[in-house]
Amino acid sequence: MKKLYLIISMIFFALFQAQIVNIPDANFMAKLLSATSNTNQIAKNLAGAWTKVDLNNDGQIQVSEAINLSYLDLSSSPNTNYMSNLSGIESFINLISLDLNRNNLTNINLSLPNLEKLVVNNNGVTSLGIQNCPKLKNLDISNHGFTALDIQSTSLKNIVVGVSSNPFSMTFQNLPNLETVMMFKAPIVSLDLSNKPTLKNVRLEEMDILTSLNLQGCNMLNEVQLTKLYALPSLNLQNLPELKNVYCSYGSNLQSMQLTNSSNINILHINNNKLSNIDISTLNNLVDFNINNNILTSLNVSNHNLLESLECGFNNITNLNLQNTPALKVLNCSSNMLQNLNLQSSLLLMSLNCTNNSLTTLDLSMLSKLNSLGCGDNNLQTLDITHNPLLTSINCSSNNLKFLFAKNGALQAHMCNFSFNNLLKYICCDPNQIDNFAYYANYNGINSAVVINSYCSFTPGGSSYTIQGNTKYDSNGNGCDSNDLNKVLQQFNITNGSVSATFIANNSGNHSIAVGAGTHTLTPILENPAYWTISPSSLTVNFPSQASPLTQNFCLTSNGTHNDLEVLIIPTTAAVPGFDTKYKIIYKNKGTVAQSGNVVFNFNDNLMNFLNATVSPDTQSTGILTWNFTNLLPLQQKEITVTLKLNTPTQTPALNGGDILHYTAQIIGATDETPADNTFTLNQTVVNSFDPNDKTCLEGTSISQTQVGDYVHYLIRFENTGTANAKNIVVKDEIDTTKFDISSLVALNGSHNFVTRITNPNTVEFIFENIQLPFDDANNDGYVSFKIKTKSTLTIGNSFSNTANIYFDYNHPIVTNTYTTSVQNVLATAETSKQNAIISIYPNPVKDVLNIQSKNEIVKAEIYDAAGRIISSINVKENSISVSELSKGNYILKAFAKDKVMVQKFIKY
Repeated sequence: MKKLYLIISMIFFALFQAQIVNIPDANFMAKLLSATSNTNQIAKNLAGAWTKVDLNNDGQIQVSEAINLSYLDLSSSPNTNYMSNLSGIESFINLISLDLNRNNLTNINLSLPNLEKLVVNNNGVTSLGIQNCPKLKNLDISNHGFTALDIQSTSLKNIVVGVSSNPFSMTFQNLPNLETVMMFKAPIVSLDLSNKPTLKNVRLEEMDILTSLNLQGCNMLNEVQLTKLYALPSLNLQNLPELKNVYCSYGSNLQSMQLTNSSNINILHINNNKLSNIDISTLNNLVDFNINNNILTSLNVSNHNLLESLECGFNNITNLNLQNTPALKVLNCSSNMLQNLNLQSSLLLMSLNCTNNSLTTLDLSMLSKLNSLGCGDNNLQTLDITHNPLLTSINCSSNNLKFLFAKNGALQAHMCNFSFNNLLKYICCDPNQIDNFAYYANYNGINSAVVINSYCSFTPGGSSYTIQGNTKYDSNGNGCDSNDLNKVLQQFNITNGSVSATFIANNSGNHSIAVGAGTHTLTPILENPAYWTISPSSLTVNFPSQASPLTQNFCLTSNGTHNDLEVLIIPTTAAVPGFDTKYKIIYKNKGTVAQSGNVVFNFNDNLMNFLNATVSPDTQSTGILTWNFTNLLPLQQKEITVTLKLNTPTQTPALNGGDILHYTAQIIGATDETPADNTFTLNQTVVNSFDPNDKTCLEGTSISQTQVGDYVHYLIRFENTGTANAKNIVVKDEIDTTKFDISSLVALNGSHNFVTRITNPNTVEFIFENIQLPFDDANNDGYVSFKIKTKSTLTIGNSFSNTANIYFDYNHPIVTNTYTTSVQNVLATAETSKQNAIISIYPNPVKDVLNIQSKNEIVKAEIYDAAGRIISSINVKENSISVSELSKGNYILKAFAKDKVMVQKFIKY
């Protein structure tokens, strides 16, 4: 019996193996027979590997071969042999995926128990039977010929319905597992997807005649994408608790949208519609909102704490409420009608585009994260990005800009479009961008008079850090403390390893030095380093790893006993005949021990009268004022201002423009280590009218060869002739380093508190920050003085010149006169007339009056001391001059005839 069963089984198996699938469509059969495992991969076996269909190569398809397949791609290429009959497909009972794209199948009726995916695109199908495909999950059908499509499949999860040449209707019934519906170019008028409890995604594109869409009751709906639904007038997305992403764009007829109680929406893109209002007040989880290209007149996104991106450009918005939007990073509100924009609540904003509005002001001061800005085509007059250290790209073209504050440490000129701002007066930028901004201003045809500098602030652009403290002298050897004297105008060198600069602190003895991020080394510099030991000798800091401001004080202790006094005269006003003129006498102790002594001031009493002094002289005689001082401490300096009234041109002796006044100040104390600066001679030219912004070398128009390599002293005066207080003033001086030793520069005195900065490497800037210099004539003057050594290589006949630029706030700099001083030897024979002019003087030696005898009329005489420094310039009358005020010693007389110059020596006793 067992043998009989075995024989019967073998017979049935043989019959099954030999059973041939009937496939009447030749194109169907040809496709199956063409399958290979490599070159024509259209079939997979049950293991998922590419395979032939006709495994035994007999030109037929056995049932055993049909049931071996899980995947079959029967799609056709354009203009190839299309299938029109699918008979035989029922034998492929293990198929999971079947692709029938691009054939001539109009009637498809499938009974495939394991089929999960079916593609029937581009067939013109008019009848589709899938009821006997109980596992079908994914259906893709487009370019069909349906007039009505009723999809019923309990297992179906995803359906794609596409292009149809004729309008049709579609119903979704008995689809308890439906998750995704995708439709494109489907001419459907109404679509009802309501009450689909598992539906998660709906995507509809280019459905031109759809006027009604019902998604209510789809409580698991997660994403809706609707694009180019031109006929849809409204959309109800209310009460969809799981809805997170909404994309509804280019609906040219969409006029209303309801979103109430869909509070989990994260992304809402409803751009390019006809929405005139929108209520998003219940969308508490909104992160990304795009409502560009609608017809809104106002928009309220306040209290959306999670909102990061807002696109609302190309509307008619006049009121945009951004209150309490702390997470906002991207804002595009371009092409609206905004007149103001309040960004105070959006401190994390990184990208802002408010181009093409009616903004007159734009406050960005709180937006430290901002890196991109578009604000062109507005009515802005001022744009300030100095508080935006990450901002690297700006378009502010076509405004009414007058002031552009672009100094932020990051912005480069080529990334700032400021074209079509022809009213622009001032650009403030980082120092290394000044030339680049000037280039682009010229390139864009901006007002050629625009001022470009970095003086809107005196800290580095962007994030800056501060080193602060003071420098004191330890007078009692117990360490520097609050009772010790501050050292004024302390100089520091500072470097970050690649760039170096010099900073000179102000008159208070306190320093506050602003630097950028990185490692910086600060080294105090002393005029007489042998006199002192300073602690610390240097300071290295790293920002931002160290806290700012970082406080570091410096303490000076004496290094032995050094007597060193200095005196200086500064003419704080011009010398005008008949007017009062003021002279500031500054005397200081540069040594290491306290000193007592006196200061003597000499002037020509015949040409002026002493009026008063801020400190009454202890003794006074004709042309001589003397002040005694006691216990002048190391590094201490004091000042006395003397007021003199000058003679008029009609007095005797007369004082006229071009005359030179000679003043001498001398400080007398203990035997001095540097006696050269114990006496100071001021040679001041008398003027009839003068520019209140000028520069003067106090040594005069000439120095002798013996003075080469020593200090020369400069005074730069300025006056506010405007109509408002000058908030900041910068005196900028480009030093000719072929003539001067810039490392020797010492700031001496100023009318107001100032600091000094040396960079580039020959640019000196005297910075009067927040000077608030008045504009009334009684109080509108200021000055700064400094000394600097000439190069020791200068020789007779050489000259050195200096000019300064004076910046008042954001105005064009006032350029001072160029003051030129030459190196001369007044004893040179070249000084004598080549016509062998004869001059004699008597008596010689002389005590009071020196007479001049010459065949030429002498009109002017100059007297020089033995060092070649001019002492006085005198208009000669009756061929005699008074020398009674001269001290005893050797002098040189230079006499001027109409076309001759003659020189003689004389002795005053």
